[in-house]
Amino acid sequence: MAYVGILLIAILVSFIVVRIGGFALQLTGIEPDVARFQALSAFSGTGFTTREAERVVGNKTRRRIVTILIILGNAGMVTVIATLVASFTKVSGYTWFFIHLAIIIGGIFGLYQLIIRSNVGRRIPDWLQRPVMNRILRGAPAVEEIFRMEKDWGISLVTIKRGSKRVGQSVADITAERDLEILGIDRADTYLTRPDREEEIMVGDRLLVYANRKSVKQILD
Repeated sequence: MAYVGILLIAILVSFIVVRIGGFALQLTGIEPDVARFQALSAFSGTGFTTREAERVVGNKTRRRIVTILIILGNAGMVTVIATLVASFTKVSGYTWFFIHLAIIIGGIFGLYQLIIRSNVGRRIPDWLQRPVMNRILRGAPAVEEIFRMEKDWGISLVTIKRGSKRVGQSVADITAERDLEILGIDRADTYLTRPDREEEIMVGDRLLVYANRKSVKQILD
């Protein structure tokens, strides 16, 4: 039974790592659903040739996060396989075999519900938000072009870093003297679509803006 406990601990740690990895990718400007999917893909060693994957490998900070997830994923997979095999090697009789199997399956399901689906799992990024933000936002791209159109106009994702003059300003303040429109604010696990003009900008916010390059640069001044 000791190996079963070690196995469940390894799976618990794996779920937590994927959760934190997805949050870290989200801080670099990737949408929450895409960030979680890419974190799981990297940790499990499953590769997908998609536009989202290209956004990951095209950025230094994201590559570093994915590299860590791949390394931890490989180590975790070895641990899980080794303990899984060991948990059944000394089982005598079919009764204990199915008891171990039921405990493992039930434990995995319970841990998945706890870390991925429940409020406890959603609070993990909140508990680690400050240290993760401090490390990730330093290397996050200040501006990421999402869609470029003619005459230097397009949709960009602008990251508000610590020390920015925009922290504490409202949406109205930022749009008042600039030829731009804020389409949304990506903030931790919350996304504000067409935010109120009175909404204040916070450190770590990612502003989805429709503007020309000059106006985008003015946000960073």
